[in-house]
Amino acid sequence: MARPIPHTDLRSLSERAEKELSPKESQSSSLIDVTIDSIKSKTSKNLILGTVSGWAAGVALVRVGRVAAFGLGGGILLLHFAAECGYIHVNWDRVKDAAAGLQRLADRALRFVSHNSCYSVGFFGGFFFGVAST
Repeated sequence: MARPIPHTDLRSLSERAEKELSPKESQSSSLIDVTIDSIKSKTSKNLILGTVSGWAAGVALVRVGRVAAFGLGGGILLLHFAAECGYIHVNWDRVKDAAAGLQRLADRALRFVSHNSCYSVGFFGGFFFGVAST
């Protein structure tokens, strides 16, 4: 069965077509603004934003990672040596409280990842690409 033709006003159709075909006044906009505006769906915006930010985080991790790993590892060794020699006393109750705070932070991160799956997939893909590209 044929569908009925929807009622359209043909006089306004030509005006609408002229507006769509006329060049947009986006000369003052930056390239990033034009690119983001051209992406219509929220899902693709989240995917692209996640990929770019993940790639930047991966590259930054590789650049800073060696120095940070050496400093962190050396610091842990020095703290352990100082604790064994009796220079430092460790308050284990405070360490447990800090670990509980980290658990709450991990739960919030997991909730963010589950609610923003497109952004998270893009971020992790971009992150691994950034690590591999440097």
